[in-house]
Amino acid sequence: MKKITLLLTFFICLNISLNAQTYPKKENVIRLLTYNTHYCKGGSDPGSIDDYNTRRLASVIEALDPDVVALQELDSAMSDRRRRDLLKQISEFTGLDYQHFFGGLAPINGGKVGPGLLFKKDLKVVKKGIIPLAGDEARSAVRVDFEKFTFMGTHLDLNDAKRTQSASTLVNETDFIRKPCFLAGDLNDSHRWGNGGIAFPVLADKFSIVSDTEGNTIPGRTDNGALIDYILFKDYKNSGIKIVETHIVRTLKVNGSVIDLGSISDHYPVYVDIEIPGLSGIENATRSNSIRIYPTQVQNTLNIQSESPVRKINIYSMTGQKQLEANNPGTASVDISSLSNGIYIVEIFADNGTTFKGKIIKR
Repeated sequence: MKKITLLLTFFICLNISLNAQTYPKKENVIRLLTYNTHYCKGGSDPGSIDDYNTRRLASVIEALDPDVVALQELDSAMSDRRRRDLLKQISEFTGLDYQHFFGGLAPINGGKVGPGLLFKKDLKVVKKGIIPLAGDEARSAVRVDFEKFTFMGTHLDLNDAKRTQSASTLVNETDFIRKPCFLAGDLNDSHRWGNGGIAFPVLADKFSIVSDTEGNTIPGRTDNGALIDYILFKDYKNSGIKIVETHIVRTLKVNGSVIDLGSISDHYPVYVDIEIPGLSGIENATRSNSIRIYPTQVQNTLNIQSESPVRKINIYSMTGQKQLEANNPGTASVDISSLSNGIYIVEIFADNGTTFKGKIIKR
């Protein structure tokens, strides 16, 4: 009996450990992520500026599958870095359907450095802009207004006075935002510091911490002051937004191997999963073993395999608008050439009562 109990305990712990390393995204959530890239040169200095390290960081983002990403320490058009567009490279290397928006204002070696955002193309953008901030180098925040919420990503300065000034600028910005607002990034400040931080009390006047605060966000640091990467939230008119889950991600299963993310960057990624009334996340829903679709990355034709005749097919955008409907198609394939490139949810209903719901990417 003792042996059985020990084995059961082992498998329960193993299952919890594996879940902690994969961080599956639940149905109907929007995943927000902040990640300081360390210029994609690895977890230590001097590091190496190359595609290998960029692909490694992109694979972390791909595995976590966030819908909106705030990235810090990006470079664009620098003469000593092959004039690369790092944000665009990361976006492409994830293989996910992202738009990208770079907001770097600090000039260096013929290019610029600063923060940027990635966001899934099926999140409708109302407007976007760059907010100049104070700093010993030119700092900024990148802002994107979606239909249901606003998201700002930033990397605040090391200079205490200028960081505090920037915090005031961001707080004042929210006075003109008429929807719920998230602020994410490397704040170079911590609510754990004496007096609740230096610039943090200014932010705390309007924002609440919604991201994980257990442990630190800087690998290798064991002191109490190395939690500086946050996702903050300011509600608007009791929006009903729900915080579902949040983690500082220190290890992650990528392509079958568990990776110590301290080897990828000198900061850990931090995510928050949210539910927004009337807005669904980009996530596979329910699957039936008797119905399957292929390929999941489609050009013009979606193929369907079903044990029972298909009665109806619906295809929705990720914000819930029906894009295509086929009743009694009587065929094993559906022409989707009329759809724009993007990510869609497919619903299939068979005559025997079985249903299928899953995600496809139209390229």
